[in-house]
Amino acid sequence: MKKKTLLIALLVLFAMTSVSFAQDYELVTPERIGNPDAEIVLTANIQRSDTLFAATDNRKDYIRKAAAEWAKAHPNARIDVQVAPTGQISMTMATLLTQAESGNAPDFAHIDSFWIGRFIENGYTKSLNKYMGEDAVNDFFGFTKDVVMKDGEMHAIWGETDARFLYYRKDWIEEPPRTWDETIDLALKMKEEKGVHGFLAWLGNWEGAVNGNVWPLFWAQDGEMFDENGRPVIGEGKNKEALVNSLGFLKRLVDTGAAPVMVSSITSSDPMLAEIRSDNVAMVANGSWLYNQIDDIIDDADEKWDFVPLPQMKADQRANSNGGWTWAVLSDDPVKQELAADYIMRVVGSKEAMAERTKVYNYLPTRESIYENDPYYSENERMIKLGESLEYGNARPANSLYNTVSELTQTALGRLLTGQTDDIEAEVDEIQREALSEWEANK
Repeated sequence: MKKKTLLIALLVLFAMTSVSFAQDYELVTPERIGNPDAEIVLTANIQRSDTLFAATDNRKDYIRKAAAEWAKAHPNARIDVQVAPTGQISMTMATLLTQAESGNAPDFAHIDSFWIGRFIENGYTKSLNKYMGEDAVNDFFGFTKDVVMKDGEMHAIWGETDARFLYYRKDWIEEPPRTWDETIDLALKMKEEKGVHGFLAWLGNWEGAVNGNVWPLFWAQDGEMFDENGRPVIGEGKNKEALVNSLGFLKRLVDTGAAPVMVSSITSSDPMLAEIRSDNVAMVANGSWLYNQIDDIIDDADEKWDFVPLPQMKADQRANSNGGWTWAVLSDDPVKQELAADYIMRVVGSKEAMAERTKVYNYLPTRESIYENDPYYSENERMIKLGESLEYGNARPANSLYNTVSELTQTALGRLLTGQTDDIEAEVDEIQREALSEWEANK
């Protein structure tokens, strides 16, 4: 009897010791994932929103769960997380590029979609095909593959995206506009009949103004910013005509009173949401995220608001501008490459991970099959519309001069909207001249 009691006591003690040992550390912390004593140590530069420093509890819970699964699968490996500083995307991306050039880059990194092309073109990223499989590679929307694929090899996972739409008061507007002329006419009608702003958009001096309101109109006319050699051509031929048309429409919105001049200073959703809350606007051009924001501030949002594709110069034209972040493996070590790729797929890139993560984060998936097979996306009318828009998606070009072209266009737009000039062609000529001058200086 004593031997039996002793045996039971020893078994209980062993079990307690094992549990204590297993829980001696957290699998996931804000700056580490996995066993702190692991022999294999990876480094990763990750945006704050995809770490335990994320702003919301549901995001933290998702990261904690998904990252822990990776840690359990690789008990002899850990990831030391370099958390990217908030609001310093360009600085972070430039630093990563410099590190890659000098051979000191982290083993994998979270890279803005319109920066990733520079890493790929310079040979800093590693192919992910063998870690994904052909079916997974083919499952991504075309606009993402145009950026992250080279010579048939996928060099980054584009983890999520967004899109741009026209939101409108469906209780006031029976037929939403499809063309620029219809938009102006309807905005003026709403202004007169309802005493509200006819149209709002964030057209202040920032990237969102061009990415959300100029490039979709420009691309719908088959406009191109650069040729195959990277030379700026935005102010030449049909491209010049497309940009003149696009800027001209936005200028007409303000000049006619269809949109108030205050749009030239809007650089966030907040002023537009304030007008939406006050029932003081009929149409708003903004991103896929806006619907949930409207839903948060208006009890009967579904009865008042709906969204459609952005109006274009002609009713049969379609284009969108789609952002998002990519994940790329930068390590030269084959073991670390496989471990990094497995983390990316488990947390971001697999069908299961992407479907769950995009729901939590209020993003749009970049894999087509998710819209077909996941009920949240395949049976939800709103999600079906959002997914359909990705068929005519576009990504900002991965050209080192993109920022120059963007900033020049932002400046031109501001001058046109605030009445500093009426000469749209001269503004476009100046964009082309300055961008070309910089390109030639850097050749």
